[in-house]
Order: sequence, then structure tokens, then C-alpha cells
Amino acid sequence: MTQSTLRTIWMAAALLIFVFIFNMHSGTQNSDFALVIKLPIEFKASDKITRVGYALHGLRMIGLLFWTIPFLAWVHAKGESGPAASAFPFRLLDIQPGSKSGFVVQTIAFLLLIVAPFVSAVHFWQIVGDEGKVCQPNPAIACEGVWSRPVQPGGFWDHTYRLTDGTTNRGPSYEPVVEPILVLALLAVALGFVILLLREMYRAQKRSVPISETS
Repeated sequence: MTQSTLRTIWMAAALLIFVFIFNMHSGTQNSDFALVIKLPIEFKASDKITRVGYALHGLRMIGLLFWTIPFLAWVHAKGESGPAASAFPFRLLDIQPGSKSGFVVQTIAFLLLIVAPFVSAVHFWQIVGDEGKVCQPNPAIACEGVWSRPVQPGGFWDHTYRLTDGTTNRGPSYEPVVEPILVLALLAVALGFVILLLREMYRAQKRSVPISETS
């Protein structure tokens, strides 16, 4: 895979995840503003989806897919040499990443496409943790916290549990023990790739410095 193809794939994936997360933010804030983009598979917003539901969907997207963004950026950076900004795969028009204006563009892109999802994960996690309740179809069974497992009527993962805001027992399917651990583990993986990316960007810049300048 060429560096150009890798950049194209990375930018498309990063922007799509950013759009999805932005719309989940709008949902948690009950905002009418959203970024509209047509995809083969789309998330259908609904008045029946609670603030907790939007936060859960956003957290799932970040946890399950976001780690691929810093991973692909790290792979791209490994094959680059030159200014650190050039090792980051974002490209805008014909702006040279190593120029002053390119450095500004790359910094903004890094904040929006790498840092913002982590901030969003904290935001969604706070909503799920503070407002989320794990309920079952039977309203007579009391709802409990996101880490607890209520009475287990079936198998280990039987899609019986629902995450709601506590006002109803209807909400997205949720696994109280597995989902939080899985999300946190994948976020840790994503953070690890971000650290590798930053290190590779630093090395790319060091590789571009002539030996005479470093001696």
C-alpha cells in the first residue's frame, strides 16, 4: 500500500468517525444541529433515543473503531522523514505540511481527529456512568448501575439488559460487565498508538536533520 493510498484511507476514516461523534454530541445536548453525510450504513437519530443512548452509541464507536485512526497514522509516520507535521497523514489542498501554514493545519487536524475523540470518550463516559441505569424487560425488576449485573435470567450475554436513563426500561442493548471493560481496554490501545505516533513523528524529524547539524 502506497503512502498516498494510506493517507486517503486514513483521512476518510478519521473524518467519518469525527462526523459520527459530533452528531452524538448533538444528541446528548438535544441540539438540532448535526453534520449530515450519506453512508451505506447510517445511524438513525430518533426522539426515542435518550441522552444516555446517544452517549452509549458514541462511546461504542470510539471504543471499537477509533484505535484504527492513530494506528494507521503511526504506520504512515514510520515511512516518512522530514518535519514532524509531514509525518502526520492529514493533507489539505496543496498546503505543504512542513510550512508555517501547514503546521497550523496539521495541529488543528491533530486536535480534532486525534485529541477530540478522547475528550468525547470522557464526555460520553461521564453521561453513561452518572445517568445510565441497567434495566431488564420486566419493569418489576429494579434497575442498577452500569457495572452491576442484575438478576441473570439467561446466558452470560443474552441481550436482556438495556441501558436507559432510569425513567424507562427500554433502551439500547447493553452488557454491564463486558462493555465497560472492552471500551476502556480499546481506548488504552488507542492511547498507546497515539504515543507511538508522536514518537515516530519525532523520529521522522530527527531523520531529516543532516548529520553535520547533529554533530
